[in-house]
Amino acid sequence: MMKEYDTIDVSESVTETVIDKSRFISSAIHVDTAEEAAQYVEAKRKRYYDATHNCYAYIVGDKAKFSDDGEPQGTAGMPIYECIKQKNLDFVCVVVTRYFGGVKLGAGGLVRAYSGSAAASLNQAKRLHMTDCTRVEVSVDYSFLKPLRNAIGNQAREEAVYYEDKVRLLYLFPTVLSSTICDIVSQNTLGKGTVEVKERLLTHFEK
Repeated sequence: MMKEYDTIDVSESVTETVIDKSRFISSAIHVDTAEEAAQYVEAKRKRYYDATHNCYAYIVGDKAKFSDDGEPQGTAGMPIYECIKQKNLDFVCVVVTRYFGGVKLGAGGLVRAYSGSAAASLNQAKRLHMTDCTRVEVSVDYSFLKPLRNAIGNQAREEAVYYEDKVRLLYLFPTVLSSTICDIVSQNTLGKGTVEVKERLLTHFEK
C-alpha cells in the first residue's frame, strides 16, 4: 500500500488578523516538493517586501523546515510548524507575514499570534485525503455496457469512455477495491470483459 495522507487543496488560502495593532497575514498552500515550498516562501517575501517579518514552516514528506525570520527564537516558525503537524497535514507550506504595529506581544503572545494565524488559513483551506488509487481500462462488448456501469458505479469513478469495436472505459478507484472491481467486471460481462491496470497513484478520490 502507498502511504496515504491528508493535505490541502492547491488553491491558496489567505487570512488576515490584527492583534494589538500588528497585522498578521497567513498564506497556506499545497506543495509537491521542498523546492516548491522554498519558491512559495520567496514569492511571499517579494510580495510583502515591506513587512517586518515573513515567518514560515513547511512539511513535505520526510522534509520539514521553519524560520522565525527575525522574531525571537521559537516564537514564530516552530508554532507554525506545530500547527501543521497537529492538524496531521503533509505537503503543506504556510507563510505568516507580520507588519509590526508598535506594541510588543511578548514570547507567549507571539506564539499564540503565529500559531493562531497559521490555524486560521489552514482551517479555511479545503482539506483533502490522498488515497492509494488504481486507474484501469475496462474493455467490454456493447451489450454489457449498461449492466457493468450500473454495477460498478458505486465503487469506482468513470473518467472516460471510448466507443470503438468494443467499449473502453477508464475507471479510478481505491486500490483496496481491486479484486472487487475485477469480480464486478467478470460477473457482469460473463467473463468476457478485460481489465488492464494503467496506473497506481495517490490522489483525492471522489465518485
